[in-house]
Amino acid sequence: MRLNGLQIALEGTFDVKLADGSTVQVRPALVALKEHLDAKYTPEQQQEITGVHPDTIRLIARMVAAKRTNIMLGYNACKFYHGDLIERAMCLLLGVTGNWGKQGTGIRCWASGMHEGQFIAIEKPAPGAQAASMVIAAREAQFQEFMDKDPSATLEIAIRDSQRLGEGAEQPLAAIPALFWYNHCGYGERWNTPGWGDDSLPRGFQEYMDEAMEAGWWKRPPVDPPRVLIECGGNMLRRTRGGKTALLDTLWPKLKKIVTIDFRISQTALYADYVLPAAQHYEKIGFSIPTPHVLNLNLSDKAADSPGEARSEWNIFYHLLKKFVKKAKERGIEEYDLHTGDKRVIGELLSRFTMGGYYEDEDGNMDEEKINDEGVRDSVLCGTLPMGTNLESLRENGPARFVDFGVTGMGSAQASPIEKDKTHVPFRNHTEGGDPFPTYARRAQFYIDHEWFLEAEEHLPTHKPNPMAGGDYPIGITSGHNRWSIHAMNQANEVILGTHRGEPNVMINPDDAKARGIGDDELIRVFNDVGEFKVRTKIAPNVKPGQLISYNGWAGFQYTEWSGENETEPGMVKWIGFAGGYGHLNYFPIEWQPVPVSRWTRCDYEKVEEAR
Repeated sequence: MRLNGLQIALEGTFDVKLADGSTVQVRPALVALKEHLDAKYTPEQQQEITGVHPDTIRLIARMVAAKRTNIMLGYNACKFYHGDLIERAMCLLLGVTGNWGKQGTGIRCWASGMHEGQFIAIEKPAPGAQAASMVIAAREAQFQEFMDKDPSATLEIAIRDSQRLGEGAEQPLAAIPALFWYNHCGYGERWNTPGWGDDSLPRGFQEYMDEAMEAGWWKRPPVDPPRVLIECGGNMLRRTRGGKTALLDTLWPKLKKIVTIDFRISQTALYADYVLPAAQHYEKIGFSIPTPHVLNLNLSDKAADSPGEARSEWNIFYHLLKKFVKKAKERGIEEYDLHTGDKRVIGELLSRFTMGGYYEDEDGNMDEEKINDEGVRDSVLCGTLPMGTNLESLRENGPARFVDFGVTGMGSAQASPIEKDKTHVPFRNHTEGGDPFPTYARRAQFYIDHEWFLEAEEHLPTHKPNPMAGGDYPIGITSGHNRWSIHAMNQANEVILGTHRGEPNVMINPDDAKARGIGDDELIRVFNDVGEFKVRTKIAPNVKPGQLISYNGWAGFQYTEWSGENETEPGMVKWIGFAGGYGHLNYFPIEWQPVPVSRWTRCDYEKVEEAR
């Protein structure tokens, strides 16, 4: 924030009068941080934890403090049980060394936004700029109303908080996805298993969960079991922590119908009642997910027609909806209730979906040209793409560079302008413009005095060891994205299979392998208290003792018994992730809720003797 001549106190103790008239003593968070580091994490003390020599730590610290430093975070640290502590420590390092808000600094991870027109094109009542302007104006009025009520709020804060605060609500309430896993997927039993979570805490998982719900931090979701699952674009049985061991005996028996929409037979499709064939990426018009790393809208144009009965997702849902409306009419059903309490008139659904028929073509399908062109044009109206950009201009001129982040939550959180011919740097609005941060304290806040964080001794970033998630075993599983598929989508492709050994493998340490009588390319059984899988080995000297690397992306059906590495994952969540009622510690889509983790699952392995 801009200080307007004020001096920041970095040490000392001060008396502060509260709103109720009482006086308390406070001290700068930097004082608490220095005491915390001096007590536990001097360069000499940290060596026992990290194995890194103190001189190396001092060298790195001086380099970071003296030079501009950028951390490419990726999606690895957050998948450890205490990944939040790892990432908080990274941000703290950059914060105390002045390494954000200027070129060459900051921390980078995945974030989306900017192509806002694709959402407006779905919501607006009619085609064209006038209808889009109505949606944009209503949205801006919502943000302005929030800022009128809270003079300290910037547009960034209004975008985030006005969407998650209900009308007149003192606390933002949401039915977070973690509660679905807890209620319907059997995770409660896993999360309550001693030793699998943070047993350094004075209370168990269930006590934290019950307190969070009793405090009203989260909306209690319906406990009625789901009956129909339509799976599109996710491959639930492969991507869910625990895979088959988590869902087949818990969620699957509750479902009357399971539908998978995919362009291939995925792991989930093998356990579905119906598989609806979808168009592959080059058989429809699409866009890559725009991110701050690449500030362009990149068109992936249709190159070929879909074979057989395959259709784009737009057309799959369109024809499903037509059938739904027809059946409802035959049964005399005119409306239904949403989970939000709102009602939907069935006779209006097709008009809403097709924007009054505008998106329908003469063959009775959805016109993807119109859908995508409308979305691009509406992004221009939102101010995120240059004037004159449309579907045809993208075809003629190639990628279009964004000119603004817009008003999506993850986009506006970048808190910086986009400048021509310059790379993106987050947080310039804060460092240069003095905007408050969207935190409880309205500052870059590292000290969290929520009662749970104090109880867990995580009020400041600290070190905690990984729990024994999966059981008390000597090996920890890690992962990462491989070079040939990233995810399972391409892993069984015939061309891709020719670039490696052609079947799943894991990398293991030579000494660990020798102790178990295992050689290269031998079949082993990896097991823990959750499940097991069989896989071939790669002896790799770069793997440390006690580690097993199973790279992400192998399809479950590529393993014996269709069971892969994720069948051993317990899917643990960090208990204090259920904390709420504290400024920014509240749910916003893709933000702040407990997420099942996968890194350093405990296991052991042995040679499969009957194998060749």
